Amino acid sequence: MRATTVGFSGSGASRRALRWGVQSCAATGRPLHVLVGPGGAPGDLDGQLAEELLRVPGREPAVDVTLTPDDPVHALLSAAAEGSDLVLGAGRDVAPQHPGAGGVLGAVLAAAPGPVVLVGPRAVLTPTRRLLVVASPRGAAADWVLRRGRDLPVHLLTAWRAPSGRDADGGSGRRHAHLAAVAVHHGVRARLSAGTHRPVRAEVAEGALADVLPRRVGVGDLVVLTAGSVGDLPLRTLRAPVVLVPVPVGTDRSVVDLRERVRTPAG
Repeated sequence: MRATTVGFSGSGASRRALRWGVQSCAATGRPLHVLVGPGGAPGDLDGQLAEELLRVPGREPAVDVTLTPDDPVHALLSAAAEGSDLVLGAGRDVAPQHPGAGGVLGAVLAAAPGPVVLVGPRAVLTPTRRLLVVASPRGAAADWVLRRGRDLPVHLLTAWRAPSGRDADGGSGRRHAHLAAVAVHHGVRARLSAGTHRPVRAEVAEGALADVLPRRVGVGDLVVLTAGSVGDLPLRTLRAPVVLVPVPVGTDRSVVDLRERVRTPAG
């Protein structure tokens, strides 16, 4: 079973990422790989890791620690290229309109070939009990659930909003936007229901995802969404970790609206 890799620098954000990584690996049986960058202190990690392992019930996950003197971005992307999921902490100190600007987090998100779990400063860190999946026409989030989350309850959320400005077209534009969202919603729901062999709770909600999502998040949720496919994500205040699933290589990216961004402070 491939490892889950946590980037650890000793910061508060990386400590939260470590806690979530330990909890997740203890629940799933995946081995935990902790990557300590040049700025991290191994002594800090030893104490933090021992504390987190005491918190988990049952069998502790297998843990491997790597100290890298190299660029942590390169080391993290190398781990991802080998099939490891990445878990990174997201801090509070970068303006939300500059996702991960100038930091390790932004560089990793721009190039990660696999899923990246972001643990924000307000995320409630408990074992995952439900997957809150954000619908997307490109389907990477649903694919991740079918590979990795079959045993967990799934709640599907499709957020939509009427076009504005030149694209508004009166009531017609609003109607077309709603119908398009409903079509995506039904397609993703059918795939999830067939793949998990269980009913999927689902809802279509009008509004920006930044407004709709926080009202649906509960303790024990893991938000799953396709990387780059949503508007502003309020990671600073969201009370659940988020897994960003990249669109597979070879997918037609011409449909991607490059204006869509994820609000992601660095950590």
